[in-house]
Amino acid sequence: SRFKILSPFKAWSAQAFTPQAGILLLMSNTFSKSASLKILSPVALFALLTPPMVAEDQSVVSGQKYLLVDLDQTTAEKTPASKPNCPVIGISQRPTSNTSANRGVGISAWVDLVIQLPEEQTLLEQIVTTITNQPLAAAIFVGVLRETENLSISQGLMVESLAYSTLQNSHRFKTWLSNRSNTETKVPATEVADQGPVVLVERNPRAHLHAQNGHGDGLTLMLNRPNKRNAFSAAMRDELASALNLALADKSLAQIVISGRGRAFCAGGDLTEFGQSQDAALAHLTRLSRSPANLIAQLREKILVQVHGACVGAGIELPAFANTISAQPNSVFALPEVGFGLIPGAGGTVSIPRRIGRQNTAKLGLSGASIDANQALRWGLIDVIED
Repeated sequence: SRFKILSPFKAWSAQAFTPQAGILLLMSNTFSKSASLKILSPVALFALLTPPMVAEDQSVVSGQKYLLVDLDQTTAEKTPASKPNCPVIGISQRPTSNTSANRGVGISAWVDLVIQLPEEQTLLEQIVTTITNQPLAAAIFVGVLRETENLSISQGLMVESLAYSTLQNSHRFKTWLSNRSNTETKVPATEVADQGPVVLVERNPRAHLHAQNGHGDGLTLMLNRPNKRNAFSAAMRDELASALNLALADKSLAQIVISGRGRAFCAGGDLTEFGQSQDAALAHLTRLSRSPANLIAQLREKILVQVHGACVGAGIELPAFANTISAQPNSVFALPEVGFGLIPGAGGTVSIPRRIGRQNTAKLGLSGASIDANQALRWGLIDVIED
């Protein structure tokens, strides 16, 4: 059989390690090219994680890139106190009432994400491919999500930034960066240089505000790199942080509207700047010192973000901190960073789980797949769709 039954102790019943026949069939269809696949029952999984010496091997460091668990089998009475240093993927054929907040109990809430078969077979294959290609980034990503779930926003941003700096110096990210540098088309500097400010700032008189925003003026901040699909550069980060700092000090402002000029709200981080920092510690402290994420979180109740087109990486990580996100029907959302050997670094491991839950955030980040505005609305990633 291509499906290995993983058993650390011979005395245990083999039934505890055998997934249901239906799950096996669906997994066989999903991983038609797989030479070997291990699927654990909850009892078997928890048994692996209980003895310290056995649990230590359930880590990417020991070559264990991920663990699959059949959620349709009888679960253990209680979950382990700790989790392995690799993603744990739950698989189920049962109808789910899973919500954006990932409400649930026991094993279903304990795993890093839940895949519903057969609907999400393709998604599962994408997730396993990403994990296989970038095991360290995947393990750190789910580890950060586990921790930030119980931290304040500022504490979560600290953890995320430290993890991001760690991965910036990893072999897998440097390999991705080198491969990209060898294949990208060189563009003359005169064609990519920004002309003028990369964030347009305009103060609006109170007469232009909606009645529900109360008394006070409004502030409009528009991302202004249309030729680069508003790729989030260091200059854009700094200008946005400066504008938000002024807004934080100005108590007369009733509303702040953030939008993007051109055909995309923000297509993610500026790839031409990836890997430029030679000092991971300095990069970490810079992210914390000039943090649009932290500022948007502090101004949350006043902020409306209007998105359209590509909302990738920072293009959804930052809006997710705001009180309201209005999306045009053509909006598309994605978190591709794990596929590069990184994790979301603009606050996404903190902001997005607070909207759609840890497990759906893991699905987005580990698959690298995009979702449309309708799916984003169902999950709670955005608040309204309007032209």
